[in-house]
Order: sequence, then structure tokens, then C-alpha cells
Amino acid sequence: MRVKVFIQRLRETRIIDLEEDSRIEDLLKILRISASEVVPVRNGLIVTEKELLREGDEVKLLSVVSGG
Repeated sequence: MRVKVFIQRLRETRIIDLEEDSRIEDLLKILRISASEVVPVRNGLIVTEKELLREGDEVKLLSVVSGG
């Protein structure tokens, strides 16, 4: 299956091929991005790493900002 992924920190959009029944966590592994570094948004909704992906999903990986 294919999903469209926008990676905020890279300011880059990619089309990624994944196995059926892949989750956000699988996508993060492929991209070598730690779940603690991003907030995943699937089709406009914030989701967890356990969320299943479907053909044609649009995912944004928004950078986590912290500070004091």
C-alpha cells in the first residue's frame, strides 16, 4: 500500500510503500524516526504509533517542540 508522508523537520513529502496492515510505528521505523520526536497526524487527526494505516492515507509527522 502507498501512503503520502510529510516530514516537518525535513520540510519534505514522500510517497512510501508499506505492507498491508502497517501501523504508524512501522512507518517510523522505515524512516528511522523515533516516536518521541514527532506527533503523527493521519488524515488531519492526531493518532498514536499503534494506528493502522490504509491505502492513500496522508500522514504528517510534526516535530515535537520542548523547552523551558
